[in-house]
Amino acid sequence: MNQEQLKILKEQNPFAALHDLISDLIMQDIISFRIAPGTRLVESALAEGFGVSRSPVRAALEKLYQKGYLYQTDRHFYVKEFSEKEYRDLSDLSRMIEPYAAGEAARKLTNAQLRQLYDMAYELQRLYHLATGETISDSFMPVMDMEYQFHTLLVNAAGNDVISRIYEDYKYRILYYRSYILTNPPADVLDILANDHILICDTLKFRDPDMAIAVVKRHLSVSKLVIQRSRVLESEWGNEEDITAQKMG
Repeated sequence: MNQEQLKILKEQNPFAALHDLISDLIMQDIISFRIAPGTRLVESALAEGFGVSRSPVRAALEKLYQKGYLYQTDRHFYVKEFSEKEYRDLSDLSRMIEPYAAGEAARKLTNAQLRQLYDMAYELQRLYHLATGETISDSFMPVMDMEYQFHTLLVNAAGNDVISRIYEDYKYRILYYRSYILTNPPADVLDILANDHILICDTLKFRDPDMAIAVVKRHLSVSKLVIQRSRVLESEWGNEEDITAQKMG
């Protein structure tokens, strides 16, 4: 994070509040693991790095705290560690929301939205083929970003503002966990995931809600099986709530 990044983001978003831009940049560093879980975020150091006063930095940290990326101890902010319970809870929420949204989207999405989804699906195919599988690195972040865009567009196409807001609040968190867990995926996993989003688009073309629900349920089940096969949950979590120390140490 530096002044040049903030300058570019301000040029791209001239009407955005400064603290929102700073929050986005810090969140990108958290999601890409450039800032490790458990790290203390120091206001003065961040303000100096961004070339701003401490006030927008403090507001940015408060925002990230509210979104669940940070926790606070003795008035200091730290990057939140991973926990099995949060991951399980997020996965349960995903399995409730996304199939329903896909069914609604099958009835409501426009041809333009379907073309956008196809474009993203083919880009995901390309990115997965380029990915190394070493997910705690910059090489996998474009995949995670495109995954976020694809699923967000699909959920928004359902036309339910409440669901869209809920999804916006939690989706980056679950992608954060997925990228963390898939550090060493099974050999065929990236190929499976590379083609899965095109299958979703092919199904949406039929405009059949039941088919759309079924294919997204299948997609989420594949992701769940991938995580189980990676054995990270079993080998790293065990009975521990916080696996950060074992993984990042």
